[in-house]
Amino acid sequence: MKVFSKINLMVSCCIVLLSGCNIDPELTDVYSEEVAWSSEANLELSLNKFYPLIGQTYYTPHVNQDAFSDILKMNTPSASSNLFTLGSSMITPGENPLGNWDWGYTWVRTCNEFLDGMRQHGGKFPEELRMRAEAEVRFFRAYVNFEMAKRYGASIILFDQLPDGPSGARSTPEEVWDFIASDLDFGALHLPATVPATLTGKLTKGAALGLKARAMLYAQRWKAASDAVDALDALGLYDLHPDYDKLFQMRRALHQENKESILEFGYSSPNFGYSFDYFFCPPGDKGYSQVSPTENLVSAYQMADGTDFSWTNPAHAARPYTGREPRFYASILYHGASWKGRTLDTREGGVDGYAIGGGTTSTGYYMRKFFDGSVKTQDLGFQPGELTFYFMRYAEVLLIKAEAMAEQGNIEQALQALNRVRKRAGFRQDVTAGSKGDFMRLLRHERMVELAFEGHRYWDLRRWDLARTVLNGINCTGRVPVIVADTVASYREVDADNGKKRVYQAKYNRFPIPSVELQRNAQMEQFDEWK
Repeated sequence: MKVFSKINLMVSCCIVLLSGCNIDPELTDVYSEEVAWSSEANLELSLNKFYPLIGQTYYTPHVNQDAFSDILKMNTPSASSNLFTLGSSMITPGENPLGNWDWGYTWVRTCNEFLDGMRQHGGKFPEELRMRAEAEVRFFRAYVNFEMAKRYGASIILFDQLPDGPSGARSTPEEVWDFIASDLDFGALHLPATVPATLTGKLTKGAALGLKARAMLYAQRWKAASDAVDALDALGLYDLHPDYDKLFQMRRALHQENKESILEFGYSSPNFGYSFDYFFCPPGDKGYSQVSPTENLVSAYQMADGTDFSWTNPAHAARPYTGREPRFYASILYHGASWKGRTLDTREGGVDGYAIGGGTTSTGYYMRKFFDGSVKTQDLGFQPGELTFYFMRYAEVLLIKAEAMAEQGNIEQALQALNRVRKRAGFRQDVTAGSKGDFMRLLRHERMVELAFEGHRYWDLRRWDLARTVLNGINCTGRVPVIVADTVASYREVDADNGKKRVYQAKYNRFPIPSVELQRNAQMEQFDEWK
């Protein structure tokens, strides 16, 4: 996704993070390493280059990843996610649209270069600054290693210092998860609990503990995950925002209190914004409509009273978009929805109408979550977006604790955490579970809905070993209004996959080592299932 930027990203971050600092530039086109370590201000500049890792392109990568799952459908048939989910292309050692091997090792080396420089030149700085700077970079190294670990079965090459590769043999999963946990423990020890408002978005103890909880969930280290959440809660800083819809309409410039945000990335339009709305909004907004929610997700949103929605219920089928839970209206645009001063029209031939081929919805739905509905773009055009991106929010942390406690056999505490998220969603009646299996069905539903479009669904199904059934041999559907005498007579089911069945091979649960790595690294061996 294109990012609107009139100034260099690193300089943009400096303006936000270091306003008031005076840096005397050295007029040269090449800076020596000594310049980078010559002052505290330059040290902060060096740290800022890591922050684009957590949200430079807003939610675009997360939406694209969710399109490999069952909750989003790219509307253009030739989109990468469609080619792979429908089996036109297959994941191989030579081609993997979700792989990140070279990206990961580029960033690991960048992290280790900084840490090596700190060892050589950091003695001139106060100890507190040195420890905090190292903690920031080790957080980012842990994040990069985690993103690789979840793709390659936590069997990757570990580098804790220069020189690095990628070269060498794969480490064991235990070694990888230990390394990630160690970096994040260091972060939790040396990062500040809070930062001033002018430094919002800088790393804190909560960020390190939140990422550790997420990583340990993938590692199936259930107690380590729940312990990380308990340590985060002990800080006494975080809570759910009272309004799910307004949570995703936050602008950092307004300085609104938001205890749900554990780590965020902020924007400042027009100098530094994003083009997300332009690419994903409905055509009636003058957007490119690249993606649509599927009926698989839309039907998962319950009724406001907590009962399940069903098209086989005559009352539901007659008025399917009435009386649903608040997260539905915050997340989904549907036929008849009020939006930007107009009414959405998804009937065939309508301004937002259903069609197969791209440029409009292939399911009868559009995303609502993450869009700025305050500007009538159909009249005024698009401006660079400036809503907050959340790398980690407290609702996810509660769901991590819920799952981790259930896996430890403590269903009571698991339900407490789960029901906190549901109460914010407007449900008055707590859900109950008589067994771990019953609870996990509730938990999986809740993560699907609460975290929709935030890039978790594909990876969740994969780590639960459900992708091989949920994403294989099925097709995603939608619903389109049938109009008779200017009235909606019914909603016709449509096949968003246009007659094709989805393909997910069991070996996709661990991606293959890329061919180029096998060719350049004699110590690297391919996974057995990919030989």
